[in-house]
Amino acid sequence: MLNKKGVTLAEVIVSIALISVVLVFMVKLLIELNNAETNTTYAKNNQITRVEILRTINNDLLSKTLVGISDSGSNEDLLVVTFQFSDNTSSVIRASSNTLEYTNSGGDIRAWDMDECSIYVNLADVYYTKDQNIFTMTIDIEVHTLNERNDKEFNNPIDDISISYIGNAQDFTANTLNCLGNDC
Repeated sequence: MLNKKGVTLAEVIVSIALISVVLVFMVKLLIELNNAETNTTYAKNNQITRVEILRTINNDLLSKTLVGISDSGSNEDLLVVTFQFSDNTSSVIRASSNTLEYTNSGGDIRAWDMDECSIYVNLADVYYTKDQNIFTMTIDIEVHTLNERNDKEFNNPIDDISISYIGNAQDFTANTLNCLGNDC
């Protein structure tokens, strides 16, 4: 009589196949966790920069009365948005593919290098509307971080720099165009 305490070749192959399936799922899970951590790091670092940019620009806009806006000097590689204020001062936003610079109404210049992301100035929009009472302005500068699914086809608007302003319609004396920027 034969000793039947051993394993057959078929049992070894089935065991290896089952272990391989489990390992494939484990590796896939580890890759997804790594991507999630990387995306969170990019978003956090860029969020701090965006908050600083928005705070700087909004502080200037809130302390002045906006009377005009223009995008003269803009081209496919550079966005230039100039705010004219009632006290005859102006502020300027300049954005290139990886740098955003803001010159406030006092002449102070702040510049930010947008690490691990790209600014798409050719997709930037400046919209404003004016009715009898209210003037509104929205600036949207598209930013693509290195996050997964954040590119020209799948823009994640959370990474964009969006500036809004609401003012008195009588204060705004600029031209009657309602759209500036490269996408108008």
